[in-house]
Parts: sequence; structure tokens; C-alpha cells
Amino acid sequence: MNRLRWTFIGIASGAVLVMLTIVLFSLYSVSTVSNYNEIYSITQILIDNGGKWPSTPADNSDNDKKDSDKRGKENKETPTDFNVYEEMPYELRYFALLTDKDGDIIIGNYERISTVKTEDADKLMDSIMQATSKPMLTRIFNDPKQKGIIFSPDSDFAYMRKQLTPTQMEKALTTSMYYADSKIAAEKLEKEGGYIIVFFDCTRRILNMRDLRVSMLRIGAISFLVFFLIIMTFSKRAIQPYIENHEKQREFITNAGHELKTPLTIISANMEVLEMIEGKNEWTESTLNQVKRLTGLVNDFITMARSDDYSDDNIKMGDTIDVSKIVKDTAESFRPVAEKQFKRIEMDISEGVTFTGDQKTFSELVSILIDNAVKYCDDRGVIKVALYSRKRGFQYIVSNDFADGAKADYSRFFERFYRGDTSHNSEKAGYGIGLSMAETIVKRHRGKITVNWTNGVITFAVIM
Repeated sequence: MNRLRWTFIGIASGAVLVMLTIVLFSLYSVSTVSNYNEIYSITQILIDNGGKWPSTPADNSDNDKKDSDKRGKENKETPTDFNVYEEMPYELRYFALLTDKDGDIIIGNYERISTVKTEDADKLMDSIMQATSKPMLTRIFNDPKQKGIIFSPDSDFAYMRKQLTPTQMEKALTTSMYYADSKIAAEKLEKEGGYIIVFFDCTRRILNMRDLRVSMLRIGAISFLVFFLIIMTFSKRAIQPYIENHEKQREFITNAGHELKTPLTIISANMEVLEMIEGKNEWTESTLNQVKRLTGLVNDFITMARSDDYSDDNIKMGDTIDVSKIVKDTAESFRPVAEKQFKRIEMDISEGVTFTGDQKTFSELVSILIDNAVKYCDDRGVIKVALYSRKRGFQYIVSNDFADGAKADYSRFFERFYRGDTSHNSEKAGYGIGLSMAETIVKRHRGKITVNWTNGVITFAVIM
């Protein structure tokens, strides 16, 4: 049941991993969207107010007290989708640029950021306007969204661009933030218009998102490890009821099978005695056939109950198997049975083929496939048993004449209780438990088994 336990652990761990991924990804996505909304909302407020925060005390003079109070009142009434606290205007770092229509910087305001000077802004805009920086040029001056974020090793800036008409530009130039700059440049902007571009330093918020991503990855990894250890600890207890039920079922089938074999043997012996005394007739023959059929079914049930002997816990993979000898001896042992039914066994077996695995179960595999071929071979047909050596391992092939093979569903041949004979002919039990056991043995040995039907011949091939 070790395989069942690991299957349970794998499914439970996979479910936990999916749930953790969904929860953490959802939390991170909500947080990221909220942060980006806040960044662009702040940038929008700045650009709507001419490149400054509304009602910032540093922008007001004593003579503008009334205007300041009025703007402050309007600012408090301005709705935002994020929390604007009292100290927030003092913490924001940003600068604004006025450019002509070609993107050349004419005037800038750097009052709220100490790390950017006029020459720094010139270099920034020059790098944006360089032909080698076409993507950045497209983002700022041709992007329909007119906004974005510039990531750099030192600082991250959210930008937003807005075109100003000559009238709007004149109004912007008359504010205190641009008053000290060149009047010649101002006249050009007042005449032709241009752009205002606001750059908001969002480094702290971007870093917070990166830190959040790393933290969630760590939390997810630690949480998954904890859940995995819990699942590992309680996995045996979780599957214990199933194991107990399975063992009871297996024990019942085995005991019931052996109990049924005794009366069936007695019935078969009594019918044979009656035939000796009174001679054969259709009734005794029919009874004996049904007894044989029922005996075969009981044997199949017992075999199915024994199939757990092929579990990973019971298979010992350290045997050195003489594959050539086992295949040859097994095929020879079935030759009398085949000849009695007027069928012929042909062998093509390479010598010296060896393999490391479990000899008992491998011998069972060889026997199952040859027995199946003899049982279902057409009358006076041919059973071919072949063994070929490969660079790594071998190929074991068993084929037989099977004219009615076109009717079978080969995708289900290795299912338990599947019967290839859809007519339910009582003379043949069908493909079921034996082939299912064969597939189990092959998988335990990390091999592959296939079946196909071509031109009236069915072929089973095992590669190990």
C-alpha cells in the first residue's frame, strides 16, 4: 500500500499547492492593482494641478492666504480612490517639465525633489529623445495612454503627459512654480503651446510591491512545506480505513474461493462417475462445462486477490533473471497444451538475455502472455514467442492468429474484467484479470506493454 500512500500524498499536496497559489496570487494581484492605481491617481492629481499638489503650504505665500484656503477646501472635497492623509503632500517627491511640441525642455519645476536638478532633467529627456531610445520615445510622446513607469537601478518614476494649448500654457507659466525661468522660452510656449510632463517618484511603492512578492513566495514555500509535513505525518492514518477494508475484502475473496473449490471438485468428480456408469449425455456434459467455467471464475478471483503480491512492498528487484531460459522453458511447457488443440508454437529466442528484477513475478508475466495466446489462438493457428536483446534491456513479443480481433477494443484490454468477446461466449472467459496483472508486473519493473492487431494477428509486446 506504499504506492497508495504516495498517491494520496501527491493528490493532497497538489490540492494544497493549488489553493496556496490561488490565495497568494489573488492577494498579490489586489495589492499590486491598488498600488498602481494609487501611483497613477497621484500623478493625475499633480498634472491636473499644473505639476504640483493642490494646497501645498510651500506653494502659498502670505498674500495668497485666501486662495490657499479656497484651494485647500476644494482639495479636501476632491474624491480619490486611496487614502490621503495629512502628511502625504510633504512626503511626495515629484517634478514637472514644460516642453515644446518637439519635446525639448523649456522650463522645469524641481521644488519637491532634491535629487533632480535642471541638468539632470535635461539628461533624462535627452535620453528619452535619443533615436536609440525609440521605445521610451514612443511610450512618452506617442503612447495613447500618455502614462507609464520608468524603471531604473536607482529610482522608479511614474510619468504622465498632457498637451497644453497656448492659453493653457500661458496660465501655467503665470504660476509661481515657473515664474523664475526664462521669459524668452515662456513666450515661445505661450505662442505655440506644448506639453506638461509630470514625473512622480514611486520608488518606495515599487519596492514595497517587490518586497511583497518575495514575502509571499517565502510564505507560500513555508506554508506548503508545513502542509506537506502534516500530510506526510497523517497519510497512513488517513488511508488506514481503506487498507483495512481492502485487506478484509481480499481475505474474504481468497477464503470464499477456496471454500467454493471443494464442492465444485466434488460435483465434477460425481459427474465423471455418472458418466462412467451411465455414459455421457448432454446433461452431464453441460454440467461439467458449467463446473469448469465456475472453477475458472473462482481461480480468477483468487488470482485477483493475489495481485497485491505484486505491490512495490512485496517485489524484490534484486534478482538476476535469465530471461532467455524462462521464456524458452515456459513456451516449451505450453507446447503439449497447444498441440492437443491442434495449434503450433514457434519460438525465436535470443540467447544470453538477462535482466535485474523479481524472478517470481517475471515468470508469472511470461506465463500469462503465452497462456493467453494459446487460449485465444484460432483453431489450427500459430503462436509465436520471440525475445530480442536491446542496448538497454530486451523486447518480449507474443503473437497469435486471431481472426475476430477487429471487433475488440484494444484500449481496454488491460482493464480488470474487460471481456474482448462481446458475445459473452461461455467457452472463453475473455481478457481480464490475467492481462491486468501482466500490466501491473510490467509497470513494477518500469517497463512498457502494448497490444495491437494487424491482418488477423494479435501481438503483445513487452519492452524492459
